[in-house]
Amino acid sequence: TQCIADQHHNPSFSSFGGKTLHLFIFVSWNYPRFQLQISTTKMSDNDETSMYHDLIGFLQSNRQDLRLAAVQAVASAIKSSGSDDAAVKLIKFGATRPLSKLTSQPGIIGVVALQNLTWLSSQGPSASQCVEDLIECGATSRMAEIGLSKHERDQETWVSWKKRVNYAMALLVNMTRTEKGAVDLVGRTLPDEAVVVVAEQKETTTNDKDDAIETEEKLPSKPTLELLLSRFLSKDYIMDDTTTDTPPEDNDKDNNKDKDTTTIDADNRHEDPYQHFAAILMNATQLEAGRRFLLRIQRTNNNSSGSTTTSSVLQAILPQLRSPNPIRRRGVAGTLKNSCLEKDAAWWLLEEVKLTKHLLYPLAGPEELDVDEKRGLDPDLWLEGPDKQREPDDLTRLYLVESILLLCATGRKSRESLRLSRVYVILKWADMVEEREDVSERINECVQYIRRDEEGTEEGSSDQAVQMAIGGNRLLALPAPTASNEIGGLSEDYDDVD
Repeated sequence: TQCIADQHHNPSFSSFGGKTLHLFIFVSWNYPRFQLQISTTKMSDNDETSMYHDLIGFLQSNRQDLRLAAVQAVASAIKSSGSDDAAVKLIKFGATRPLSKLTSQPGIIGVVALQNLTWLSSQGPSASQCVEDLIECGATSRMAEIGLSKHERDQETWVSWKKRVNYAMALLVNMTRTEKGAVDLVGRTLPDEAVVVVAEQKETTTNDKDDAIETEEKLPSKPTLELLLSRFLSKDYIMDDTTTDTPPEDNDKDNNKDKDTTTIDADNRHEDPYQHFAAILMNATQLEAGRRFLLRIQRTNNNSSGSTTTSSVLQAILPQLRSPNPIRRRGVAGTLKNSCLEKDAAWWLLEEVKLTKHLLYPLAGPEELDVDEKRGLDPDLWLEGPDKQREPDDLTRLYLVESILLLCATGRKSRESLRLSRVYVILKWADMVEEREDVSERINECVQYIRRDEEGTEEGSSDQAVQMAIGGNRLLALPAPTASNEIGGLSEDYDDVD
């Protein structure tokens, strides 16, 4: 017969909303078992402090079953709490560091630990402190390692791996929202001299040992952004039934009402594990070094034709604006907005990258444009006709309009280019159906820039310049008449009726 001796230990967990969540730990010869209950009894401060210290001790236990029970208890406390008290006290008593270490554990322990940290760093008054603690304990490198980890293709391991990567990317988003977190990711993984030094090293013929050592120290040791970008752009990690614009299920509406958007997306969407890298890139481009990474031009020689083609990270992510995943679209739109802060790159963005049509496409809708409105407008913006759908995500629309506004502010030449691209036509129709006030205000600011006459010019000169450039006085090209009219096949009285 099997002898089981249950021992009751620390019957308490945390207090919130006038109630106390009790944590009962039943330790048997075979396994520990955690049981959470809601009780109306209250705890003293000493008992509460002792209980949290015990819980953190369980998170650091050598026994896997104890660690699993502890992370599940933390998850239950955070989700079942009617306020942020549980999250605040977990961060206060130092749960961040042991949870960060558990994220490297395979299986359910690592997934739940990542989920807990995502919640703790997303909401509540202590979220900033959680992010600070994560950066100090080296969680940035740990999350990057999870994102670049290998995976197995068997169903159970594949699903668990996708969840781990998805939560790790969501946690990196929360960590890089602050300048310190963004510097921790960009500054350590992508030195400014990385590409320049590599080119110089190939051309250098010196044998000086000191110069060689100095060059090696400047080379990038961990090109994290480059590697994560390659996985973000790869279709190998996206399932066929990828994310759509469908909101969370109706039965979760009450629970999701006050939650952080990143947290909700991380909880409900795992089919596209690298979707949150778009937001990471947006946060990274808050820094000048991040924007240089985005706008850096790479030249490739075509051996067959002898020509040279140029590309950049920004050009590589532009197709993501048409992704079925709203998280990708939102992050890329924010990244483009940050890139438009570089005034020196305005000409390249407008004339070489042709960024205007990429910004306008999501803002275009199913409205039927007349002949005058179509003149000078990129055909991709109106060829779909009534089947064209305008971007449904509010933040994505806001980022796109703000990108146009930033380009308008870069100078007179930029505004002239935007006028010739007929930006006003798309913004006019978008403003007619826009429901969000902040987006509508940004559209009006763009219109003020585009429609106004430049300093030192005559009244109406801006509109006149556009009409002259697009050939407003010329007729549209029309198809040739039918052949029957040219060869006299039919008379005007084709039905033989007087």
